[in-house]
Amino acid sequence: MLVLLCCTAISCNRVKDDNTGSVPNINLREDVGAGSSEALVVNNLIRTQLAGDTSEAFFMNASIVDVVGDTVVLLENTPNASRLIMFDLRSGNYLGQVNHRGQGPGEYRLILGAFVDENDGTVLIPNVDNASVYRYSLADDSLLSTIEREPVMTMMPPIGGVESCINVAVPLPEGLTIRQYNSGYERIDSISIPGFMGGNFNTVWDNAGQQGVFMIADTLYTLVPGELQKLAILSRGDKALTPEDDQKITMDVIMSGADEIELLKPFILLRNVQYTDGKMLLTTMNDGVKHSDLYDMIDGTMLYRSTYGRLSKPNCIIVNDGSGNPIEVERLFAKDGKWYGILSDDANAASVDANNVIISFEL
Repeated sequence: MLVLLCCTAISCNRVKDDNTGSVPNINLREDVGAGSSEALVVNNLIRTQLAGDTSEAFFMNASIVDVVGDTVVLLENTPNASRLIMFDLRSGNYLGQVNHRGQGPGEYRLILGAFVDENDGTVLIPNVDNASVYRYSLADDSLLSTIEREPVMTMMPPIGGVESCINVAVPLPEGLTIRQYNSGYERIDSISIPGFMGGNFNTVWDNAGQQGVFMIADTLYTLVPGELQKLAILSRGDKALTPEDDQKITMDVIMSGADEIELLKPFILLRNVQYTDGKMLLTTMNDGVKHSDLYDMIDGTMLYRSTYGRLSKPNCIIVNDGSGNPIEVERLFAKDGKWYGILSDDANAASVDANNVIISFEL
């Protein structure tokens, strides 16, 4: 389990509202019946069937890391693979991969963070086993350089992107330090947050597109150099998981083998955030089910809700395909006003020889 963090008070370098003077206050305990559960009507929907003539073009349980021009970059982490895969969104054709899993020089054991630099067509992959970062070429899967980095003791993956900053969380006895790096993995800033207690379930440390997002208590922030920018207040009331509750649940699971899902049912857990162009897709888990809810960030109005029981999906929505048919899209990635996702395995199961399908659209 990745160790995440929670605190009851915050004092750091700088905290400010994101872009505007106010942020939406969303009460996650309120009745959300006003949010439509019909298939979401979207604009400019494109359905791209991915294809390739080698076994390398096929993947399982991948997520979208980035979209660069017409190229989608996916990360596949399975017991048998840890690699990046590229496809052309116009044709669906397989373009190549970055695959250096191993134990030798220039190789990695596992990809926990991959940061694409659109300016030069490279990707940074921090090594989880030593203080180094590998820079690979997306075009030909070659190792271009090895960058020495600061050694850190953390189980949390790096988040963010080279256009804003790459964020590395370093828990310390006195609190949390977030070290921030540029496209050359050079330190450009840091954020100090004293008073933290460790936990597994009680906050969010993740990517929303290429932007790092971080939740402390009920406040969701985006991460920029030297600053936590308020994005939204997400109130859970007494359904919030306290550090004490978190610690007790963790110990029950480890020591007695208790059912983690059953223990977490009474609480509202934030599991995923996607955000672009004034719209936020927020995925929560409560009572053993997940909800992916779309909000207008101008006033916090819920526009749409999807409810599903398959907890392995990071997020999931149902959209209208333009001809009146609903299609289920999961593992969504938002960037520059566009949304990308993978057609649900359930929807794709009837096609025996199908590879995955990428759905893109605008809201």
